[in-house]
Amino acid sequence: MPVPSSYVVPGPESVNDLVQRIADRDQAAFRRFYRLLVRVVFAQVCESLGSPALAVAVTRAVFVEVWRLAPRPDSCQLDGIAWVTAIAARRAADRLREINGPASCLPTGYDDLLGRELAVMLKSERPAG
Repeated sequence: MPVPSSYVVPGPESVNDLVQRIADRDQAAFRRFYRLLVRVVFAQVCESLGSPALAVAVTRAVFVEVWRLAPRPDSCQLDGIAWVTAIAARRAADRLREINGPASCLPTGYDDLLGRELAVMLKSERPAG
């Protein structure tokens, strides 16, 4: 699902610049990226899942994945917004399959673990999504 540019708050750095800095493990860039896109990702995931409670956990998982997998692009061809919304769409679809499947394949406490991991990445800021 494409994200209208009106939902992304402009800043001194582009989303693509922030992704590059996240790839270099810049926590300040990650915090800025998170604040910039958490509402967009949460809205996308909530729309897909139809449940704000489920969307919170999936949103956390999206940002943990962003931190873990931030690409190191060699060119300016990376579209950071498309990348994060693709992660969000895949995570939401995975959660729907889990809900509709015969049994959960995620261990108990997995969502809490992701919440704690995200808080560490944000340097103890409370995750908003």
